[in-house]
Amino acid sequence: MRPGDEVHFVDRRLSDASMLCFQGLWLTGRHRMRLSLNVSGVRRDPASHTLLQKFGCAAQPLNLYVIQQKSVDAQFMSCMRLLALASNATRLNRADKKGWLDRWPVTRMIDQKTEAAATEIGINALQQVLTRLGSSSAHMRQRFGDDTAAARPTVHVREAETMIVVSLLKSMKELQLVSSSEYLFEALKESDGGRGTR
Repeated sequence: MRPGDEVHFVDRRLSDASMLCFQGLWLTGRHRMRLSLNVSGVRRDPASHTLLQKFGCAAQPLNLYVIQQKSVDAQFMSCMRLLALASNATRLNRADKKGWLDRWPVTRMIDQKTEAAATEIGINALQQVLTRLGSSSAHMRQRFGDDTAAARPTVHVREAETMIVVSLLKSMKELQLVSSSEYLFEALKESDGGRGTR
């Protein structure tokens, strides 16, 4: 290709793993992964399904695309909050009417109880992902034996995915600690101006 002949496109469903698998390319810059979250244990009012579906949080497993960052991914956190509210459709619809979902995927904290429930859902789902990544990494080590990591881009992709999940899990545990204390929760809510995606 000559300079100027390049084609640029955006694929919202692209992750490091799919890029390596289907294109043979390994993108070393900004890692992106497809999180497959088991949220089947979350209690849902059937009347909440429409809103969950509208914002992409209804599926089981719940598939979200995330990158490594210092703050909690907005789409991930907002889906966890939406799932926390889904047990009571009346409450969820009231929040929607008040404009809580207007800036999706950015949502603000509603109250301490909802935030605690949302972090609990997120932590449980992420710990399952981390367990799956650990078991498949052991399988890769067994299969590839003594190969150097550099010879296997799959190992690099798996390492990047693990770092993304660990970083997200760490942020969620910090948020869980904050939401378990009324004083800390109110201080965070005030400092965040009600946006609540930190």
